[in-house]
Amino acid sequence: MSLLAETLVEEWLNRQGFFTIRGVKQGVHEIDLLAVRHRSSREPESWHVESQVSFRPVSYITPLSPELAAQLGKKPTSSFRRTENQMAQCVTSWVAKKFLAARKVSARESLWPSLAWRFVVVHGVVKHPEELQILSSQGITLVPLTTALQDLCSSGVPVFTGSAGGDLADLIAFYAQHSKLGA
Repeated sequence: MSLLAETLVEEWLNRQGFFTIRGVKQGVHEIDLLAVRHRSSREPESWHVESQVSFRPVSYITPLSPELAAQLGKKPTSSFRRTENQMAQCVTSWVAKKFLAARKVSARESLWPSLAWRFVVVHGVVKHPEELQILSSQGITLVPLTTALQDLCSSGVPVFTGSAGGDLADLIAFYAQHSKLGA
């Protein structure tokens, strides 16, 4: 699902006028999407986007932090019920790994130096909504996948489209338009 979701998110960004690069790698580390949009007489708008889309989640968005996994003797993807403090620790660790790690900063800087990056998580259904609240409290912009899909279905002529998601987005928009007619 992640590849399809990333493809649709990339198309959504393209249709909003963002130039995107997907799958930026630094060693074994990867950034889902980098998106930059130039605005007249202002600094470019720059987003680092992570796509965490699930429709039937069985656990948390964020894995256990390495320290917490070792302390509890559990695997990072263990789905045991976390306390609010444990959840906050896991979210902080995940944000550091996904957005703030030196390799991620270096990758962004090597492509577009000196930009102020907005950190964005596009998400589907989540099992623990309180995890989203913690992400938001750490400055992460949250975008439900439904928002991106609504924009794709309601937008007129795209500003720019170039990703493989164009046909998929058009197919979803076609269904949305014609399913309303039959209802």
